[in-house]
Amino acid sequence: MTITVQTLSQWPFFSGLDDDALREIVPYVHERTFSLGQMIVSEGDPCQAVYFVAQGVVRIRRLSLEGREHVMAYLGPGESFNLVPALDGGSNPATVNALTDTRLYSIHCQYFRRIMRDHPEVALAVLERLAAKVRHLSDMVEDLALHSVRTRLARFLLAHAEGTLSPKHWTQQEIAAHIGTVREMVGRTLRAFADEGLVRRERGRIVVVDREGLEREATGA
Repeated sequence: MTITVQTLSQWPFFSGLDDDALREIVPYVHERTFSLGQMIVSEGDPCQAVYFVAQGVVRIRRLSLEGREHVMAYLGPGESFNLVPALDGGSNPATVNALTDTRLYSIHCQYFRRIMRDHPEVALAVLERLAAKVRHLSDMVEDLALHSVRTRLARFLLAHAEGTLSPKHWTQQEIAAHIGTVREMVGRTLRAFADEGLVRRERGRIVVVDREGLEREATGA
């Protein structure tokens, strides 16, 4: 797909620029495609580019020294990643994988910094995005530090279930990585929720039975 001024104008970072400015930027933008499960960037590697998701879903995750995985975010069309290392010159802070067949647009770090210097509107949009990211990470730290696995799992179930959760999309390992624990704790807590009548397992799915009870668990009450 050819990257045009019209395409670029639809991205949040560049929507405030006129056509002349967009024409200057277009040559620095490259399209890349990734297959399901393919690694896009690896934690600790030198930063190569800022990426914008055009199609598909990517997962951002970090690994502890013990090999435990924690999912930081899932990003879809219109969202971006790798802003921080592009700005500070450091390494990639996380590993990013394609969860579906994915199409990305990329701008090399050097050129992205130049674009920010030349176009204050882009720099302001980047600052707003980074501020939102700091807020999200602060909430995540608070959740991990102040709330039990029971509370975090209850919140996850309420946030992602409209009656049922399909294991095709959310395995216990994936849930554990999302809420900051291990698979065994998720399994143990799900069994406790089932014993207490909050959920039940039905044909490989988790069915929310007592929503009010699960909401009480989600408040930590």
